[in-house]
Amino acid sequence: MATALARAYRACARTTRRSARNFYFAFLSLPRAQRRAVYALYTFCHEGDCLADERTFEPSSVTSGSGLAIPTSDELEAASSDTATESTNELKVRRAGLAAMRERLACAARGEPATERDRALADAIVRFGVREADLGDVLTGIEMDLEPVHIETYDELRTYCYYVASAVGLATLPILSGGVPSTDAMREAAIDLGLGMQYVNVLRDVDEDLRLGRIYLPIEILATHGADESTLRDRLMTDGLRAVVERHAAKARSRLVRGRLLLADLPLTLRD
Repeated sequence: MATALARAYRACARTTRRSARNFYFAFLSLPRAQRRAVYALYTFCHEGDCLADERTFEPSSVTSGSGLAIPTSDELEAASSDTATESTNELKVRRAGLAAMRERLACAARGEPATERDRALADAIVRFGVREADLGDVLTGIEMDLEPVHIETYDELRTYCYYVASAVGLATLPILSGGVPSTDAMREAAIDLGLGMQYVNVLRDVDEDLRLGRIYLPIEILATHGADESTLRDRLMTDGLRAVVERHAAKARSRLVRGRLLLADLPLTLRD
């Protein structure tokens, strides 16, 4: 393997180990080529997550390999001291950062990586047939989290969960199948698996999401059972909220059961 590409893959592995140790070790059992490709995808997605995460976002670190003009942190500070304006400007920077990532993805997909680490991404795309559109959907999911989210209906929740979870699975699927093209049935099962896992996360993270100004349990379902945002904020486990939780858990279970059908289509052993 070319030295530059080897360096790129090593950098992605280091990022994965540093940022997601459980994820890093979970994929050590994969053969080398598949393992490195998964780490390359993770690194790209993690960079996008950092743009949406207030704890890790640094405006000065947002750059574009294609000349896209992105304001620096100094420019934002000079723009206004007003809190609302600063928030608007920061959101603009985040969106510009994601736009730059879309351009980098397009470059990688056509074999013209814009950064060193994107060399690994470009190689993984070609080697395993990762779909640019699936990774683009991952970026759409990240963009959805740039602002507070209040989900109104289950259709809206399904759409949100597709972009933030199922799209990741669809992008990773060709790697896990060793480059074998995914059938429609495999992709549908992967979508269900992602939805089921994210539905579980919705229940797990209710408290944390509230602190971030986000409510993912559909408002209309809460209302149907006599609950609302205040019920969640007051930590009141009413009969109505319990019914909402049970209904949502059943939906998660149903999606996970259908998602498990994917396992039968994945090879037991992947070889270099």
